[in-house]
Amino acid sequence: MKSMWFGRLVTLLLFSVMAATTVTVGTGCATTGKKEENKKIKDADWHYKMGAGYFESREIPLAIRELHTALKMNPDHFEAHHLLGFIYMGRREYPKAIQHFKETLRIKPDYHFAKNNLGTVYLSMERWKEAGEIFSQLLEEPLYTTPELAHNNLGWAYFNRRRYQKAVEHFKMAIFLKPQMCLAYNNLGRSYEALRQSHRAVRNYRKAIEKCPQNYAEPHFHLAKLLQSQGDPSARAHFEKCLEMQPDSNLGDRCRQYLQVP
Repeated sequence: MKSMWFGRLVTLLLFSVMAATTVTVGTGCATTGKKEENKKIKDADWHYKMGAGYFESREIPLAIRELHTALKMNPDHFEAHHLLGFIYMGRREYPKAIQHFKETLRIKPDYHFAKNNLGTVYLSMERWKEAGEIFSQLLEEPLYTTPELAHNNLGWAYFNRRRYQKAVEHFKMAIFLKPQMCLAYNNLGRSYEALRQSHRAVRNYRKAIEKCPQNYAEPHFHLAKLLQSQGDPSARAHFEKCLEMQPDSNLGDRCRQYLQVP
């Protein structure tokens, strides 16, 4: 009996040691795996910060390289996705920008900057309906901090779909939320002009000029055209101001043509 009991004890001890060894080895693997994962996340963040630094210093190819390296290490680094989307948007590589903004929102659905930028890309691509849907979604977000931008952009999407009355509503709301928003006044003027309400268009173009007197040429151009169509000689002064503000731009060229200046 003693022999049998001793044998069972040895067996139990051996089993316990084996079990303990297995658990220890398993925990070691889990710990090692976790350490490696944490290191990748940390390294990814380092590469993201390098990419952001290169972006700030306008070394864009180096920024792109570092951001892609960050995403290889951590595909869910939403900030790297967002910055890449922003860079591609600036380079007019819109499909790539859309891809990265959508990835940002997959990882962090409440990241409003990415949603706003996605809508802006759709505006740049003249995908007005999709842009409008994005900005409408933003306006439903209670924590979105710049609704005036979404109203202005949604208004612009409606304007380009020739839904001018809806555009007016959103440009007015943008102005209500941010009275200094000269862009919204200019866009409101264009909407009223499209609705053949010239007196309101003129008033809003003048308001845009009043709010941004130093560096905003577009309302001068639209006001000048409208005044010229009414036979108002003051139109010339606004074409001249437009050309003075942006002499080396497409808008400046258009103002130059109206002035017939070589």
